Amino acid sequence: MSRRKVFAGICIVVGVLFFAIPIVYHYTGMRETDRLTQEFEQKLEEKQEDETEMEENGEKVQTAISEEDAAIFAEGDVIAILEIESIGIRYPVVEGCSSANLNKAIGHLSETGKIGEKGNCVLAGHNGSRYGEFFTKLNQVTTGDVVTMLDTEGALHTYEVTENFVVGPYDNSIKTQGDTEELTLFTCAERGTKRFVVKCVPVREEGAYGE
Repeated sequence: MSRRKVFAGICIVVGVLFFAIPIVYHYTGMRETDRLTQEFEQKLEEKQEDETEMEENGEKVQTAISEEDAAIFAEGDVIAILEIESIGIRYPVVEGCSSANLNKAIGHLSETGKIGEKGNCVLAGHNGSRYGEFFTKLNQVTTGDVVTMLDTEGALHTYEVTENFVVGPYDNSIKTQGDTEELTLFTCAERGTKRFVVKCVPVREEGAYGE
């Protein structure tokens, strides 16, 4: 076989890999994201079925989360499902923002407020990740857009976008905590040299899942 044919064959293989590898990464990431979402929804449905059965039998429903259920808040576990209909995304939210977590979901900064409680709940997501879309379209949200989060108790938290802006990569003011409930979303901007930030406030009381 001539060197020219060998070189041509190598070029073809390299070309195929160039296009195939991103597809494999994306498929792997989306499969993991879908798995997390399905497991979360299944656990939530089972929990609500158990509570309904207890109510029908006249048993007292435990309102406080048990130690076993509390394990879902461990690092890397799903704590909510976030949806922004205006930009067509729906992703699980996991506790912690390690690289592994952000490759499969939206991450909650553990040192910030919890979902639905007083304080600033801060969520981070990748922009342009090969594993999934995540917050790639976050810069398309506008004031008044709705953001929802379904938590492990089946409560649906609804927020309204109030503003968006860009800050420096080390600006920690977006994590500032206060006495009122708020939600902050952020992702990379300008090729990682900036952060694009979206601020949200709750707009109504929580509802039960499926209502």
